[in-house]
Amino acid sequence: MMNRSRRKRNGLRALAVASACSTLWLSMGVAFADDVAQGKSIATNGVAGQAPCMACHGANGEGMAAAGFPFLAGMPAAYLEAQLMDFAEGRRKQPVMEPIAKTLNAEQKKAVAAWYASLKPVINPARAVQLQQSYPKGKKGAWLAQRGDWSRGLPACVQCHGPGGIGVAPTFPALAGQSATYIKNQLLAWKTGTRAEDVHGLMAHLAGKLTDEEIESVSTYFGNDIGAATASVTSAQTPAKAGGQQ
Repeated sequence: MMNRSRRKRNGLRALAVASACSTLWLSMGVAFADDVAQGKSIATNGVAGQAPCMACHGANGEGMAAAGFPFLAGMPAAYLEAQLMDFAEGRRKQPVMEPIAKTLNAEQKKAVAAWYASLKPVINPARAVQLQQSYPKGKKGAWLAQRGDWSRGLPACVQCHGPGGIGVAPTFPALAGQSATYIKNQLLAWKTGTRAEDVHGLMAHLAGKLTDEEIESVSTYFGNDIGAATASVTSAQTPAKAGGQQ
């Protein structure tokens, strides 16, 4: 009789815990949906007189490669929110983004990040991973991206940014399919010190070891070679969610 009573009490406790968890998950889901809706509104319409995000990053977060504006669709929400904070606080310099980021409050930054993270990636991550072993070994940029140069203390880009450069959430963004111009500009910014939000100085240290020619080559590999091969199949396939594209 005592064992039956104890089992009953344990069962009720387990039911209460399960009910509480369900309520928490439901409330989190509603909060995320609210963030996404608010973020979409800001991205589409702008806020406080600032230009809408879509003016530079495209209607679906696909970016504008020709102008060097990066894609944001499918990027990690935590990464995007951190970048907005860095722009707002001056750790990352960009004349268009800085005033926009300063205008957004913390809630709005989180909402915009959630919106872009919810969008379909612009590349097919699974295809990018497949290209991991078939890269053009005769190209310096491809070799550095996939193999690095350990004689100079340079690890491969994919060791942090994931196989095929698809990214590793929440810290390392996707490089595959990103604008070659954008990647080049960011590497040069790390090299010259105009980007300084890297807490451990990893990117500044590595970019400083690259020649301008190598920066050009690596950027071309991720932006053009990988980008063209992966973007060409996105219309025919539904891309899997990449580790760094969330």
